[in-house]
Amino acid sequence: MRLSALRVALRIARRDALRAKGRSVLVAAMVALPVLGVAGADVVHRSGQLTPGERVERLMGGADALITAHRPGRSVDQGPFAEDGVQVLREDRTDPASVSAAAAAGSPADLVAGLLPAGAVLLPATAGPAVSTSTREGLFTTATSEADLTDRIWQGRLDLVEGRAPSAPHEAAVTRAFLDEAGLRIGDSTTVKGLDGAPFRLTGAVEYPGDLGKVELVARPGELIAPVAAAAPSAGAPSGLTAAGADEARPERWLVRMPGGAALDWPAVRKLNRYGFTVTSRAVALDPPPASAVTYDPDLFRLPDADKRIVVLATVAGMALLEVALLAGPAFAVGARRLRRQLALIGAAGGNRGHVRAVVLGSGLVLGTAGAAVGLVAGVGLVAVLRTRAEEAGGSRFGHFAIAPLDLLAIAAVGVITALLAAVVPAAQAARRDVVAGLTGRDSVGAPSRRLPLLGLVLVVAGAGLALYGAGGQDATGLPVFHGLTRKALTVLAGAVTAEIGFLLFTPLLIALSGRLAARLPLGPRLALRDSARHRGRTAPAVAAVMAAVAGAVAVGVYTTGTEAQDRAAYRPTAPMGAVVVEAPMKPDDPQLPRLRAAVERDLPDAGARADVHGMLYVFCEGCSSAVRAKGTGGRFDDGGSGSRALVGDATVLHNLFGVNDRAVEEALAAGKAIVFDRDRLHDGRAVLTMLGAAGGGPVRPGEAPQPGVKEIAVDALLVDNPDAARYGGLLMSEDAVRRAGLATESIGSVWRPAHPPTAKVQQRVEADLAQVVPRATLHVERGFQPKDDVISLALAGFAVVVVLGAAAVATGLAAADSLVDRATLAAVGAPPRIHRVQAGLQSTLIAGLGAAVGTVSGFVPAVALLRSHAGGRIGGPEAPFTAPWGLLVMITVVLPVVAGLGAAAFTRSRLPLARRAG
Repeated sequence: MRLSALRVALRIARRDALRAKGRSVLVAAMVALPVLGVAGADVVHRSGQLTPGERVERLMGGADALITAHRPGRSVDQGPFAEDGVQVLREDRTDPASVSAAAAAGSPADLVAGLLPAGAVLLPATAGPAVSTSTREGLFTTATSEADLTDRIWQGRLDLVEGRAPSAPHEAAVTRAFLDEAGLRIGDSTTVKGLDGAPFRLTGAVEYPGDLGKVELVARPGELIAPVAAAAPSAGAPSGLTAAGADEARPERWLVRMPGGAALDWPAVRKLNRYGFTVTSRAVALDPPPASAVTYDPDLFRLPDADKRIVVLATVAGMALLEVALLAGPAFAVGARRLRRQLALIGAAGGNRGHVRAVVLGSGLVLGTAGAAVGLVAGVGLVAVLRTRAEEAGGSRFGHFAIAPLDLLAIAAVGVITALLAAVVPAAQAARRDVVAGLTGRDSVGAPSRRLPLLGLVLVVAGAGLALYGAGGQDATGLPVFHGLTRKALTVLAGAVTAEIGFLLFTPLLIALSGRLAARLPLGPRLALRDSARHRGRTAPAVAAVMAAVAGAVAVGVYTTGTEAQDRAAYRPTAPMGAVVVEAPMKPDDPQLPRLRAAVERDLPDAGARADVHGMLYVFCEGCSSAVRAKGTGGRFDDGGSGSRALVGDATVLHNLFGVNDRAVEEALAAGKAIVFDRDRLHDGRAVLTMLGAAGGGPVRPGEAPQPGVKEIAVDALLVDNPDAARYGGLLMSEDAVRRAGLATESIGSVWRPAHPPTAKVQQRVEADLAQVVPRATLHVERGFQPKDDVISLALAGFAVVVVLGAAAVATGLAAADSLVDRATLAAVGAPPRIHRVQAGLQSTLIAGLGAAVGTVSGFVPAVALLRSHAGGRIGGPEAPFTAPWGLLVMITVVLPVVAGLGAAAFTRSRLPLARRAG
């Protein structure tokens, strides 16, 4: 086509866009909205990608380095940023000097101080323990740390955003999330459990720029971590428990201030690595060493979960682009049909089919360019205006406001191409239309192609196979191969889109087949079906748009429901649903026990009967004891989880903890039998209690050293085969039976089964009262599996609702406009006025119902692939259950078509003025 002809086509398209402003705005908005979303997401993503300097500032503030005692005495390997991963080297590769130096040093701090230049200052930056602290309602758990916020070295790592920095004894700062959850304000006080005599006054609010949702209490150096560690033993922790266990998992860390402008270069970092310390140095991060000098490869430790997220996001994004192209299709079909006389005049004046196609495609180019431009400007501007909210929603501050011109141009190009693709089918249909039919306002009806359904079947099978293969296959590298997408993500995306295009090719045939059912129906439905089948050019794009939107919603809905079912099946409750459990390991005669139980029953007056649970102890020498377990079929000592615990209690424990209400079982328990809940712990009709201690015989005499070994005691047992009850304990015995067996008991806690679980505020109040009685007591309310809110599924479901109703309304409106003459003729021959409403309603129901049905089937293809990817795609891997979201499916396939039909019938005019019959 000549350039001059192309200019004419674009001029006609531009004038048509200005003439039909409503339709033009609709198409431009369809293009602009996804461009807006993707452009905004790109700006947010680019702004969240930190430069080395910004990353250094978040890690160490104004310090010169951040050093971590990873494994003192063992050599380690790292990259320029230690946070990207660390590898502990084998012992034969460990520097011998590291072992001797670690043994000679008094502490890791002394060792690292000796390795740094003279004059270097170490500021502790070790995370503190998780503690319980007072709130407006009671107690809750928070992370802790210590920092002198008056020192500017912390700025960038920990920023003061409100109030002032703590400067006096027992002043502290907290994060905004702490204030929100605790219900406190700046100026209030909070008390850490175990430090009741020294409440902290809150003077300021702080934030971690990289973790805005962190709940943390920040005290001045020396006022929190050491006092909490010192108070733990004095709180009366029982034997076998240690307050230092959690501290051992937190390696010591220091911010380093180098003397006189000195810096830690790469050789200095490697030197510290040889002694087991990891280092992130400002000098190294800003001027990294050559790749040949770095032996650590972070890609070797790439986590598979990141690859799974990429597969899901890429599939959803790709299907969204396809939906946009299909959604704009009906609008271009409307324009092409309204221009059919003008397009026919082009043909009558000597224009060929290429000229007609160019006019319709020109509409796609004009409206796509306008929509893409508006979307780009709106997306970037919206992020700029809502930057703070975007940062809070993402959980981290932007490093800088980044605009990538090449990214934005590519996004705009995709928007324009999407509009052109949406105009391809209407352009082809307009070019094939007969000139005489266009001039007279009539359309010729052709039979549906027989090749398209066969091609569609091939594409569906090929796409489904490709998606399943990609999801289940193993990616050798797991590295991105195209714009951040892995080979697995691209394969699943290609398969899902191919299968959906295959389903699209079935649409004309299904519409034509529905027309064949018209002969057996009453007048209204017969007219509706025949009109839809006769004008497939306007019906098929609307059905395809509905199908695409429903497919996306169903795919994500099935995937979300399946993964949630998998997580629900993997969830292991610690007590029956709704149970209130207080754990406080104490001696049975401890005078604090009655006060502890009374505090719970005072705050929970409807808690019901109390079940006091005890554990079995084997005392084999003075001060020596071990827990007793129920022996399993393995034949060895089982020190595993709660399923092997040997518990002591009465009938209320059977009711409250194990959920067993059986008179015969209660009588057997009172008679001294062990109640076993797992047949694998039954041995020839008896239960075997196994314990570590003296190898045999009675308790060890004073002065004798116990010989380690395993002792077993067989007791009569009754089997209550109950897998749910077996989660909470292996067996239950009465206290008298335990004493007759020569064993001791210790109080573990108490269990209540209230009619309704207490609210979170009531739970905080109970925890605060318990802390006043026994600081080490813990309260737990079993609320069962708590699913996470899925914003993506909800958004896609809402999007599907809008598209189903919108596409059905557009197609029905177009049908009403096209059939004005026919409807006037019906009125002239005496057809009742309601026939028009019935015809419009049934046409809308047909479009919405057919599109929803095909879209539901189409959505299962990517859903199964995504579930397979979530399961890892390995033989013998974790099962990925296929669970359909029945509520969503019923709403989309049944409720929405009915609503669309009723809406179309309600808004269709019954009486129309008579018009002269054309022709």
